[in-house]
Amino acid sequence: MMLTPRGVQRFYTIWFPLLHFVSRRTGLVPHFPSTYGEGSVSPGDAATLRDRLWADDALRAAFVAENPVGLGADDLALVKSWDARVGGSFYVFRQLKKHAIFLPERGEPRAYAVLGLASSIEEVVPMPPPCLVETTLLPFEGKIIYDSLLRSFNVSFGSGIRGSLNETYKAAQERGMLLTSLSASESGVEGIRARNAKLLTLLVQHITRAKVSQKTLVGHRATIERFGEDHLLAASPPRGLIEARAEDIALYLGNMGDEVNLISFKHFARFMRDTG
Repeated sequence: MMLTPRGVQRFYTIWFPLLHFVSRRTGLVPHFPSTYGEGSVSPGDAATLRDRLWADDALRAAFVAENPVGLGADDLALVKSWDARVGGSFYVFRQLKKHAIFLPERGEPRAYAVLGLASSIEEVVPMPPPCLVETTLLPFEGKIIYDSLLRSFNVSFGSGIRGSLNETYKAAQERGMLLTSLSASESGVEGIRARNAKLLTLLVQHITRAKVSQKTLVGHRATIERFGEDHLLAASPPRGLIEARAEDIALYLGNMGDEVNLISFKHFARFMRDTG
């Protein structure tokens, strides 16, 4: 449930110089160490620099351009990949053998499989799951980690919240939204298309319960796929089928008129309702 020692060393070898660079550029925290293991670090100071870093992507871009500590091309590419970070409040929902499951506090059902750094998430969070935390999730070597700073809240949850979280996790699994990596491609159009394909497969399985013909199934899938391509991916920023709203469907149907099969959208609406 955590990185290898080599992975931990690599992360902090990048992270400390990056925060040191932010410190020098902004003057927020004087004398922040530039090297992992160089003196003690106040979590509050690190959090101050981290917050400024994520609030201003120009700082990270300048770090990559100047490369003050001579990082290799792979490490600089990793820093660039943090465009795909996901920050906010999450429920640490479950501790599994390979990772911890994080559920966003708000938004569409999705789940993140997160690794600890030098310690497992279970060791870092002082309460058993489910518990609420604030952090930023990062892509790292094809997996998901957090940015070393995790704020937890001393709040316990009753059966109502626990039941809701169980439903959210189930919905994320059913919609193919249990994410084990965060890459730039996943946050772009190709990543959205890949997630749409998973959702469309699940949609077809859901429609199969209605005992329709294979030809009809193919038609329903094609209709919703076209909606995703022509309307949602064309939006700014592009969105996936999982993010479709009632107003999206209404606008699309209004524009397309008799060219689309309304029954396809009824099946899609039932699927989203039943898995949401």
